[in-house]
Amino acid sequence: MKILLITNMFTPYWVPLLNEISRLAAERGWAFRAAALSGMESNRAWRLNADKCRFDAAVIRGLDVKTSERGLAVRLNWGMLKELSGYNPDVIITSGYDSIAYWQAFLYARATGRKFVLRSGTTMMSAGSVRGARGLLKRLLIKGSDGFIAYGTKAKEYLECIGADGSRINICINTVDMEYFREGAKTGRGSVDFARRRGSYPEFLMLYSGQLIRRKGLSRALAAIDRLHDPDIGLIVVGSGPQEAELKRFCEGRGLNVYFEGFKQQDSLPEYYALADVFVLPSIDEVWGLVVNEALAAGQYVLCSKYAGAGYDLIRPGWSGELFDPDDTDGLAEAIMRLKASAPKIRERRDEISRRAVGEFGIERSAQAFIEAFESVWGAA
Repeated sequence: MKILLITNMFTPYWVPLLNEISRLAAERGWAFRAAALSGMESNRAWRLNADKCRFDAAVIRGLDVKTSERGLAVRLNWGMLKELSGYNPDVIITSGYDSIAYWQAFLYARATGRKFVLRSGTTMMSAGSVRGARGLLKRLLIKGSDGFIAYGTKAKEYLECIGADGSRINICINTVDMEYFREGAKTGRGSVDFARRRGSYPEFLMLYSGQLIRRKGLSRALAAIDRLHDPDIGLIVVGSGPQEAELKRFCEGRGLNVYFEGFKQQDSLPEYYALADVFVLPSIDEVWGLVVNEALAAGQYVLCSKYAGAGYDLIRPGWSGELFDPDDTDGLAEAIMRLKASAPKIRERRDEISRRAVGEFGIERSAQAFIEAFESVWGAA
């Protein structure tokens, strides 16, 4: 079996999973190739080390025409058909239906009798209406797909809602290299200067990591902190974006203990996870939220927006985190105060939170879900 996985780009988060899928495929005598529609999107600052890609990789020739705040790009990939016909795959998997190239792959599969698998993370919370022309096109693609990979239970619910056969859906928890963040945070807390560095922040410390754009909802978290007027509460902000200056002005005008650290590459992130007690993801529009994976792997308690799919599959309510409504500022403020009071207990179970997250949501389990999906559609040939 020859498998071609088509994705938008090879992010540092995606590469470890692709490496594991490739390894498992090779064990079964399959050929696996991953093709990206872009080397890097214009609104991302990730630095990818190509030496870490241990799979057959290609970047399809094309041009990014426009990239939205949400990271969705309008692309023209004139090399798509050449990639498909040249590699001649038996199974094609795409990472969604929001690109012209994905539709090219779908139509190619239908015209040539190849198996087509749709990988989707869209949920009812992130998709909005399933009516109209867009909904019709999605239903058409779903009706013509041979199998599905949904990253998370909410994504599976959405696929079923718009016509997918639940028996053909494999749930694959969207993930990162969990062991990397677990070990990185442990190393950070064990470093010789950790106590000094941690002592430079307030007693109760939270962390936000992500783009500084409106849909991420950070202004809501800052408003909740502002209502508390508690000098023992601090927030580290790791990330950058067009809203940065506005958010800084808000904090400076109110004297909040908020520390803007700017964008950091992946190898610098574990030290920030080591410092904080609680991670907060206040997004008002979030398909998944891989930062939740990272935070749990590092042993943090996670305050997760109810709009992020990750919270429903990764968090054990009241033990490793909880969901909240980012539009309810008072409710978020109350949650922060409650967690501040229970911070010592949260710190005591860091290792247990981390160990469970790595064991249940690691790369190996997610890669196995891909393998099962490939076996399923290939066996139905």
